[in-house]
Amino acid sequence: MSDFIFSIRRDGSAQLDEFTGTSPDVRIPSSHDGHPVTAIADNAFSWQGSIRSVSIPDSVTTLGEAAFSWCESLISVDIPDSVRTIGEWCFIGCSALRSVTIPPSVKKINYSTFQSCASLVSVSLPESLRSIGPEAFSECRSLTSVTLPDSVTSLGDNAFSSCDSLRSVNLPDKLTSLGVNVFSGCTSLAEIIVSDKHPVFRVEKGVLINRKEQRLIFHPFTSGAYAYQIPEGVSIISEEAFANRVHLTEITIPDSVTVIEEKAFYGCRGLRSVRLPSSLTRLGSYAFHGCSSLIEIALPDSLSILEYSVFYACSTLVTVRLPASLRIISSCAFSGCGNLTTINFPDGLLDIGDSAFEGCRSLDSAVLPDSLETLGTHAFGSCDMLQSVSLGNRLKVIAPRVFSRCRSLSQVTIPEGLVEIGSEAFVNCSSLLTLQLPDSLSVIADDAFDECRHLTLVVRPKSQAKQYAEEHDILFSEV
Repeated sequence: MSDFIFSIRRDGSAQLDEFTGTSPDVRIPSSHDGHPVTAIADNAFSWQGSIRSVSIPDSVTTLGEAAFSWCESLISVDIPDSVRTIGEWCFIGCSALRSVTIPPSVKKINYSTFQSCASLVSVSLPESLRSIGPEAFSECRSLTSVTLPDSVTSLGDNAFSSCDSLRSVNLPDKLTSLGVNVFSGCTSLAEIIVSDKHPVFRVEKGVLINRKEQRLIFHPFTSGAYAYQIPEGVSIISEEAFANRVHLTEITIPDSVTVIEEKAFYGCRGLRSVRLPSSLTRLGSYAFHGCSSLIEIALPDSLSILEYSVFYACSTLVTVRLPASLRIISSCAFSGCGNLTTINFPDGLLDIGDSAFEGCRSLDSAVLPDSLETLGTHAFGSCDMLQSVSLGNRLKVIAPRVFSRCRSLSQVTIPEGLVEIGSEAFVNCSSLLTLQLPDSLSVIADDAFDECRHLTLVVRPKSQAKQYAEEHDILFSEV
């Protein structure tokens, strides 16, 4: 009985559809019933955990998608020169594979082709190669160096991300397209070789810069310097350009910078000082997420939006200056900033997102401007030291759990015009003794004041608030 299942293709050649054998060393036949074997189908060997080696005949031209995916014992594979196409995910998860030679007829290495090949030490790339796709070699943790042939013109997003043993790589002169986070997490990468005549890229003190876009792409993890001055003329700091460079304590950003992209300084735990220039128009999501040594930050007047989680878990942050230009504070922007004591919210602010200040345990007061229209769920949840809050007169809804577990909250000013108080909005606000509710209220959630044991509601006669207090057996007084 054969160890292989074949099908016949339209051109009369055979395709290997499935391996059914048990041998750890597989030799694929070059023909089946007189038909040459030219293709290995998608998933033909997927999850065959006992296979150690595979020999592919020189009749084969195509390796299908995920053909050898997650063959976790596969140590070696002979890919013949006849192969022209290697499908996406072809060798993903082959964690024992030690070396691979790409045949000369292959022009593209596809998406995630060798992702998570954790034992891969060496890769031989042909001069025919034009592009390396997204995540093609990501998480190849044993790969120490890569020599890109002169023919390569593009590297896809995360192409070599988390190759944490990679020490050296060259960028040939024809390489003009570099995706996002190509070298993200390459903690050992100390040498990026770029010629002086390269039309797009340059390396300055080990830092990779796109000279055409004036974009700083990659700062090496291995730099011993504690302070770094970004070169004048750089206008964009790329996504993850400095992420997790825990040794950096000070960054100087020139006035030429207009954009700081997502996660640019993510996890820079040692960063204590940074000045954001007046030229800055965008500060991307997670930009300073987890910068747990950052003490103060002044945001320039050129910013109108603080994006998602931008200062999340900056646990030592004490002082923040919000600019008059600010209109939106996005979700989780300052969540977990446990030492933040005061915030001066600017007039003109329109939106505070979900959990924007959740867990800011040292925040003692919040005066929200009359311009504010939206206050998101959990916006000030678990702000243990928050004592007083004043809500602006354009706010119509207190969303669910906005002030949940604010155990020190004793003074809240609610304006006329508010129409709704959401579920658990003030749950566990155990210091809240009195709260005056306006006539405009028409909806109050049943559990809005759960665990507020000493609360007395101040209400108008014949108001919805009075009816609510009576129905829920909450103490009230009339004004």
